[in-house]
Amino acid sequence: MYERGKKARGVHMVVFALPTERDQVRLGITATRRIGGAVVRNRARRRIRELFRLHRTAWEPWTLDTVVNCRIGCSVVPWAELERDFLRCVEILKHRLGRHERQ
Repeated sequence: MYERGKKARGVHMVVFALPTERDQVRLGITATRRIGGAVVRNRARRRIRELFRLHRTAWEPWTLDTVVNCRIGCSVVPWAELERDFLRCVEILKHRLGRHERQ
């Protein structure tokens, strides 16, 4: 996944995406101890899951396996800022995936 996929770095997350033949977009989330204790890590995961749910159609026309690595601050940054960061990463990945498919 990490070697073959595309990556977009944001301020509060790093998003990896790999096109698949499946008929759905899948999500994996990593939140290490480095960002905080269990409560902080779980909150970061919940926020990323909600972003993914709200913006699931942003990935179209691709079906992807997606992994989001949470960075420090992901669980406490204002929602609007986190959402902007996520959507920016999605746009970067869409650009990189589109460029890759044309080659």
